[in-house]
Amino acid sequence: MEHRLAIIIPAYKATFLPAALDSIVAQTCKDFTLYVGDDCSPEPIGDIVEQYKDKIELVYQRFDSNLGGKDLVAQWERCIALSQGEPYIWLFSDDDVMEPNCVEELFKTIDSTQGIYDLYHFDVKEINEKGEVTKALPEYPQVLSAYDFYKGKTTGRYRSYVVENVFSRKKYVQSGGFMNFDLAWGSDVATWCIFCGNKGMYKIPDAHVRWRRSSQNITPDKSRHTAERKLMAECDFLKWSYNYFKKESDIKLVNKNIFISKMMQYRKRVGWQCYQTAFTTFFRMHGHRKKKMLLWLFLNLTPIKLYHLLKKSK
Repeated sequence: MEHRLAIIIPAYKATFLPAALDSIVAQTCKDFTLYVGDDCSPEPIGDIVEQYKDKIELVYQRFDSNLGGKDLVAQWERCIALSQGEPYIWLFSDDDVMEPNCVEELFKTIDSTQGIYDLYHFDVKEINEKGEVTKALPEYPQVLSAYDFYKGKTTGRYRSYVVENVFSRKKYVQSGGFMNFDLAWGSDVATWCIFCGNKGMYKIPDAHVRWRRSSQNITPDKSRHTAERKLMAECDFLKWSYNYFKKESDIKLVNKNIFISKMMQYRKRVGWQCYQTAFTTFFRMHGHRKKKMLLWLFLNLTPIKLYHLLKKSK
């Protein structure tokens, strides 16, 4: 049977996978196929998935090598490659859950909008390890443009976790898949901006994705090497956004504020050489000369922030 939706789970952790699968089985609309891509996990992913094979249409693939630890975007894409041409793709996770009416409301929304959008969004509620809702995260407007999403996400106004967005396969193929920055840092945000195109993303009403905060969330690698890779990936992401949104009159100011915030965030975690490289790279690609960027710093930063920015990391 051909379905309209492919739900894709790149799986590695087993702890909350049954809850994720239970939420998918409980969907009031079954117009989907579930694909589970086991990233060579040491945990019993296959045994868990086996218990659901008679409950929904399901395809399971265990990969021979772990890819997510090296290239997360490549893992996402090889899992999506398991799917069979469904016009819409939902990249989900192995520990979050969807409310029972999510698929039903998705298709109601697609039909009511005549499918003109390439990106559809669910608002998010945060849950704990017991599955209890702890808070509702900020709601998106009915239609959110790519640039407003970019500004909102990078300044903390909006939250984004990948699992709350459904996208068209046509746009995915036309765009060449996901943007891929080092460590996938900013890859999802850039991709959603591209998928928004000139139309924006459209919010699906009356249903939520429930994102789990738990001890199973990936513990960030705080090593200097990884921090330096992340900082340079931030620069690549900002370079991409500057070029992508170059027609927006305030993109330089928006990116300056984001960059200074990131520099303050990373100042104790990276080496001085990396810090200087990031600083020089950012202002060069945004078209500023050294004298101008120093003047800008003196005019816009407090003495304390300026001291920390220019202070050599220990």
